Amino acid sequence: MTTPPTRHCFAALLAVLLSAGTQAAPAHFTSYNDFYRSLGDPLFEGKGTALDKPCTDAPRACLWTTSMTQALRRYEATDWIVPGTLQMNPADGAPDVAFDGQTLMVGARRWPLRSAVALAPPDWPSRTPIDPENLANVTAWQQGTSVCLDMHYVSSGKGDRYTLVVLLHGEHLYTLPPLFGSCVAIQKAAGDGFSYPSTTYLGPGMETNPSGLQVDYLLSDGTTRVARYLLRFPDQSDPFTFEASRVR
Repeated sequence: MTTPPTRHCFAALLAVLLSAGTQAAPAHFTSYNDFYRSLGDPLFEGKGTALDKPCTDAPRACLWTTSMTQALRRYEATDWIVPGTLQMNPADGAPDVAFDGQTLMVGARRWPLRSAVALAPPDWPSRTPIDPENLANVTAWQQGTSVCLDMHYVSSGKGDRYTLVVLLHGEHLYTLPPLFGSCVAIQKAAGDGFSYPSTTYLGPGMETNPSGLQVDYLLSDGTTRVARYLLRFPDQSDPFTFEASRVR
């Protein structure tokens, strides 16, 4: 016996209605790192390691590091201004890294910022040396041979939305998009690769009064998109409180 066509139509319509009725509601967040962690497959786990900033006395030169050994490798000086929390060697489990504004140092090896693969937007000075004293804090993550630094500038106004993210993966150094950037956001990808978020403001106000954010996850080629999320700001003056939905 064949089923009448009308029964097929009703069954199909019911399936659509049930699917729409059970679709997940947008998730609410008050932290971008919490949002990124909710996506799964992170390249870096944990809270990261805060770096300290020792400086030579005269002439003054500073860097951000997890060990005084790294500082002594970088600058030959007898007089140092050293944070009281900084030890000669990194704490157990912490990466042995330093950043002097021009170069990322891991152990005795160095990767110049000027040679980094720029995945940040063209108008962002991603490979330009910066003064370590223009950074408010730096946090490092390590997974195997991969190392990532989150660098937050001393800033006011909308400056807290931007993070200098530097990733060492394989034998390449990368600079990632800064708008709501984070090492926590980087995900694993096939073939020992990675994907990262590239973010764009939404709405007529754009940066001055955005209605939300489009977050495209791209592979390290900078063009292949693997996921897209839309973030909506219920209060357009507060881009740190949002609803997030995956669209593709």
